[in-house]
Amino acid sequence: MRSKSMLVVAIVVMVLLVSTAQATTVVIGGSSLESPPPFWDNSYWGMPSNIQRAFEFTVIPGGPWYAEEIQVAAFYYEFDAAPLANFSINLDDNGQPGQAIGIFDSTSITTTPQVVSSQISQETVLYPGTTYWLVGQTPQGQVNWNLADNVFGTVAYRVDQDDWVILSNSNVSAFAVLGSQVPEPSTLLLLVLGAVMLRKRY
Repeated sequence: MRSKSMLVVAIVVMVLLVSTAQATTVVIGGSSLESPPPFWDNSYWGMPSNIQRAFEFTVIPGGPWYAEEIQVAAFYYEFDAAPLANFSINLDDNGQPGQAIGIFDSTSITTTPQVVSSQISQETVLYPGTTYWLVGQTPQGQVNWNLADNVFGTVAYRVDQDDWVILSNSNVSAFAVLGSQVPEPSTLLLLVLGAVMLRKRY
C-alpha cells in the first residue's frame, strides 16, 4: 500500500513539473521576440475607424502553442476620443490576411505611447513555422500603432473592408504575441494515469 502511495505521489509530482514547464508563457511571434516589444515614440501607422492595419509574423519552433496575449505599442490623441482598439490573429491567405482565428478583447489605449496588453477571448492554437497576421482597427477616432525599433517587413492595410494592399519592406509596428506550449499526448496520458490511480487509492 505504501509503495502504491509513493508511486501516486511520484506521478502527480511529475505531471505538475511537466505541466508547469509547458505552461510557461513566451513570445511566440511578433516584430521581435522581446516582451515588451521595443518601439519608436515618434513614429507610427495610424488606424482610423475605416482602415485596418496588419503585420505578418511567423511562429517560433517548439509548438504547437496556445496564443494567450498580445502586446502592442500604441497611443491616441486626446481630441480623437479613441481609447479602444480591436485585434485579431488571422490566417495567411496567399500572402495577405485571411480568416480571423483568434479575437482579443478590446485593448484600452492611452494618450501616452506605451505597450499595452490584451488577452485572447477563445482558445487559439498556432503552429510552428507557420505565417499569421496580427490585424488591428479602432471602432472610432484614430489609434496610432507605434513602429517597432528599426524592424522592416511585409505589412498590409485596407480601407472600408476593400481589398488588402500589401507593402514590402516597410516599417513594422511594434507587437508581441505571447503563448504557452500545448501539452504533448504523453503529458495528457500521465494526467489520466495519475487520476485513475488516485481514484483506486481512495
